[in-house]
Amino acid sequence: MRWDSLFDDLESQLHAASSAQQESEIRERTRSEQARLSLAQRLGGQVGRQIAVTTAADRSVHGMLTNVGAHWLMIAVEGRSTVVPFASLQVVRGLGRAVGGPLGVVEARLGLGSVLRALSRDRAPVAVWLGPSRTRLTGMIDRVGADFMELGSGSGDDTGARGAAREALTVPFTAIDSIDSSTPPE
Repeated sequence: MRWDSLFDDLESQLHAASSAQQESEIRERTRSEQARLSLAQRLGGQVGRQIAVTTAADRSVHGMLTNVGAHWLMIAVEGRSTVVPFASLQVVRGLGRAVGGPLGVVEARLGLGSVLRALSRDRAPVAVWLGPSRTRLTGMIDRVGADFMELGSGSGDDTGARGAAREALTVPFTAIDSIDSSTPPE
């Protein structure tokens, strides 16, 4: 009987050590997988969810996450859309556990310029919030380059050439904190 008890105890210890090793390996693999996640993937699993973000200019934006690009997110807020470049994000609140997959080839190419070109094409009025200065510029996006946009402001009808009779303000992408638009880009 003593031998049966001894073997049962040894078998139990072996099983516990094996389980502990397996749990440790699972935890390590999980940490390794999480280390490869990008912010775009993390946010991609949250599309359709209510979130809140705080930007570098200390703006708080609350609404439904509608789109995620390679370097930006879009939130629907009370009849308007707000685009926030990842570089401007300080804190994101309200994320669930879901994670999206890697961005597809097309999505990976949709940088901030793509969203701005869609707003320019639609002639959507925008409010551009600049970084730490918290400056707000309003107008319509006249031109979008590789790393800048030109915002038409001032008076002038839009019947003539784009930007005619309007002052054009050139804004580098790096200066943009967030952009509000009453028309979401398609």
